[in-house]
Amino acid sequence: MKVTAQWIADQCGVSRGTVDRVVNGRGNVAPEVRERIQKVISECSYRTPAQKQAERAGRGAYRIGFIMPSWDAFFIRRMREGIRTAVQHRGVNDAVVLIEELKNRSSRAYFEAISRLEAREIDGLAIAGPDTMQMAEELDRLIASGIAVVTCNSDVPNSQRLYHVGQDLIRSGRIAAGLLAPYVGDGGEVLVVTGNREFTAHSMRVRGFLDRLHEMFGVRVPSNVIECIEQYDLTYDGVLEQLRRNSHIRGIYMATESVRGCMDALERAKPAKHIHVVCHDATPHARQYLAAGRLDFVIDQDFAAQATRAVEVLAHALRTGETPKQTIEYIHTSIITRELL
Repeated sequence: MKVTAQWIADQCGVSRGTVDRVVNGRGNVAPEVRERIQKVISECSYRTPAQKQAERAGRGAYRIGFIMPSWDAFFIRRMREGIRTAVQHRGVNDAVVLIEELKNRSSRAYFEAISRLEAREIDGLAIAGPDTMQMAEELDRLIASGIAVVTCNSDVPNSQRLYHVGQDLIRSGRIAAGLLAPYVGDGGEVLVVTGNREFTAHSMRVRGFLDRLHEMFGVRVPSNVIECIEQYDLTYDGVLEQLRRNSHIRGIYMATESVRGCMDALERAKPAKHIHVVCHDATPHARQYLAAGRLDFVIDQDFAAQATRAVEVLAHALRTGETPKQTIEYIHTSIITRELL
């Protein structure tokens, strides 16, 4: 159970404003009501967000929690590199970063990780999480308790998070559409493979891709979107089924992992005509397929830089108490071809 000012108000049968007046030593509260509220505060050891912040400021280094999803080791390694860069080379030497790597992407896994970090009395949190109502409510609860929150890579825009660092997702999807357009404009169809649409990094890429495709061709380029939760088996089976059912597919947009599942499905299907593929993120597998000519383009993002900036923004906010002038920062997006490897 999380003890909040509202919870204390409910226990005492008063308004939250009355509780605030008591904890801040203000008047206009009947003596018997003040005594009842103070008794509950004492029994549950309640501290206001301001009191917690003062205690944290007095103990030295700030504590920043960083929650990473259940990702491939490549992405985790890059984000860890970004955290080290922030701490060792960007002047964030007054902060300790506590990392939680999730084993799965369930809501329970996220909330348990947040609880563990709260128990370690973090001052701020960087998180790559799903854009769900439950996550927005959980982040808002943290913020109300005095913990600053920055989203990294995948945003939770309906929360009151301080800042978001990531890729311009709509734009990256539009870029993918532009890259595939020359190959599918003459009677061809497009297959779009996405992951979990609860993650903005997946849903917004697809939106940008389809919007740009329709701008260029109207309804003349049919497209089909399948969701594969970034799992090899689901990707392999889904792509293979689509290729066997539709001989008009000329392009595949991998808006997510697993690229390996897509490539293996293509090899198994052996389509009569070459199918062009665009994917995201220059993983070792993607670079291998690009070098072999099996991938046409990789749209890359800098995971390390995203993590670096998330930690820097949190550290600055905790150090100065200042609110950033902007709320979103897009890290550089690049296009890699075989010739650029």
